[in-house]
Amino acid sequence: MVADMEKKNSFVLYTDYRRQFDLLTDAELGQLIRAVMDYVETGQPPDLPAGPQMAFAFISAQIDRDMKKYQEVVEKRRAAGSAGGKQKASNAKQEVASLANDSTCYQAVTNLPDNENDNDNVNDIKKKDTKVSKEKSFQPPSVENVREYCQEGGYKVDAECFVNFYESKGWMVGKNRMKDWKAAVRNWARNDQKPSPKTGNRAIDKYNQFMHSDYDYESLEKDLLANK
Repeated sequence: MVADMEKKNSFVLYTDYRRQFDLLTDAELGQLIRAVMDYVETGQPPDLPAGPQMAFAFISAQIDRDMKKYQEVVEKRRAAGSAGGKQKASNAKQEVASLANDSTCYQAVTNLPDNENDNDNVNDIKKKDTKVSKEKSFQPPSVENVREYCQEGGYKVDAECFVNFYESKGWMVGKNRMKDWKAAVRNWARNDQKPSPKTGNRAIDKYNQFMHSDYDYESLEKDLLANK
């Protein structure tokens, strides 16, 4: 994904990565950093051992998101510059036309109230349609959204793991499209089996097994509420 975007000679390493870094030896950490640099420059995923590869998956996903945001900013600025030039030329033409034809100006002023009413009606319809569309559509959260929600609720969930996991599944819960990501966070917190440096390889195996399982979190939450 990085290779398809406009070249950018920098990227961000977040302090949240420290937890994954602590699981690696110094040699593995060196392999990981080199692989991240190569990925930013070439866009090609590396061939790494299991430990560094798992950390690389989190980091590369965040790099892709950062690069996408950067590209969107570049495109918006480019479009704004182009639109600004066109608007100046359009304003100049309109000024010449208004000076050349007073009757046309008078007619435009006379019809202005009707046009304003029509525009108001069209704008009202667009606002209603947009509101309905937003209510029906699910908006995937960002890592920061999940992190803030976990901090507010006291949930011990790795926000980056959560977002990366569901992005890889297209934000599907079982066979259904996710409707409430906050409910999924709460269920993730209940079933979290995240490894730590003290638990060793067995905990990492359990973590990988959990990450690749396909739980229907909405159904689990309904069952829990029904049993209360």
